[in-house]
Parts: sequence; C-alpha cells; structure tokens
Amino acid sequence: MQEKRRRRRESHNAVERRRRDNINEKIQELATLLPDFASDPQNKPNKGVILRKSVEYIRQVNILAQKQSDRVRELEDALRKLLAETGAQERDLGLSLPLGTTLDLATIISSMPQPSVSYTASSAMDAMMD
Repeated sequence: MQEKRRRRRESHNAVERRRRDNINEKIQELATLLPDFASDPQNKPNKGVILRKSVEYIRQVNILAQKQSDRVRELEDALRKLLAETGAQERDLGLSLPLGTTLDLATIISSMPQPSVSYTASSAMDAMMD
C-alpha cells in the first residue's frame, strides 16, 4: 500500500513539475516578445513583471490596431471618392483584396503558411496540460 502511494505521489509530482516548467517556459517566451526585454537578454525580469508588461503591451497593440483600422477605413473612403470622380475601376488598381474587406486575426492566421507539426510524447503531455 505504501509503495502505491509513493508511486502515485511521484507521478503527481512529475506531472506538476512538467506543468510548472511549461508555464515558466511560456513566461520566458513572452519576455522575448516584449520590446522592453527582447533587446536586452541580460535583463531577466521576474514572472510578475513579464506578465504585467505583456498585458500592457497587448493593450497598446490593440489600440494601435484599432487606430490603423480607422485609418484604413478613412483611406478606403477617400479612394472610393477618387474612383467615383475619375471613373476608374477598382479592379484596375491591382489591390490584393477588394476595398472594404475586413481582416480579422483568424483570417490572417488561416492565410499564413502552417509550420510542419511533429508529434512527440512531450507535445502530447503539453496538450493534456493545457
């Protein structure tokens, strides 16, 4: 009975350790994506700072994306006006997408080339832990 408990505890500890390692790895990866830390690999902030800065950065990127979306809409309106005034056709502009096409993250990601995926035991464990 003691042996069974010990094995169960060891198994649980190993799973928990892998979970913590995965979380720590992803937090460190976040740090490499932040402008404040990406340029200085010697600067190793703690996890709380990384998470706080990540939230701030995501908010800033969202604001920037909204402003860029507003600017695109403004430019498209001006282009439509010019097209109407000149009698030119939109198809003659050689645009990659028609005017007014809304891009969302899912559309952008789905149009990107997908990396090759290999299945490993560790990736299966990561999937179970997410």
